[in-house]
Amino acid sequence: MRSRNTLRRVLAGAVVVAAAITAALGGATAASAHDSLVSSTPAAGDSVASLSEVSLDFSANLLGYDGGNIVIVLGPDGRHYESDCVGLAGPTLTLPVALGAPGDYTVEWRAVSSDGHPVSGVIPFTYTGASQSEGTDASVCASAAGATAAPEASSAASESAGMSGLTIGLLAGGAVIVLVGVLVVIIVRSRPKED
Repeated sequence: MRSRNTLRRVLAGAVVVAAAITAALGGATAASAHDSLVSSTPAAGDSVASLSEVSLDFSANLLGYDGGNIVIVLGPDGRHYESDCVGLAGPTLTLPVALGAPGDYTVEWRAVSSDGHPVSGVIPFTYTGASQSEGTDASVCASAAGATAAPEASSAASESAGMSGLTIGLLAGGAVIVLVGVLVVIIVRSRPKED
């Protein structure tokens, strides 16, 4: 009878630990969420008559002081209108610009989230002011940073990025606990029954 009571205690303990791991996994996936864009100047769909700087504000401090954060501004002619490289200050990216002819422009960005994963997006806006620049064929800063993929391609990569190390560790720990529980059941059942 003692072995059956011991088995019940071991199995009850394994169930409690498995429940705790499941609860922790729920918290781990929420905690490892990527940072998001909170606001931008200009905002998506804005119409502006003057603009000297693009500003992107995120939900947490970004990483990537080594060129991982990229912001480019493309005009209706497909040319670049950045007048300097992007600057990073905590959760904010800023980019000086000198826009060209009036028309539809896009801000394409990629930022390194505080969890280390890249996030990206596109912000369309309309410029109605006077031409300040002829633009360039390529972004010198994005090329210097070694950006070989456009922000749209980075977005797909970040969405398909795997689980965080914490989540993998918790899953592996849960699997070990379940395996130990199964082994205990097999060992106890294979022993001869005492009368």
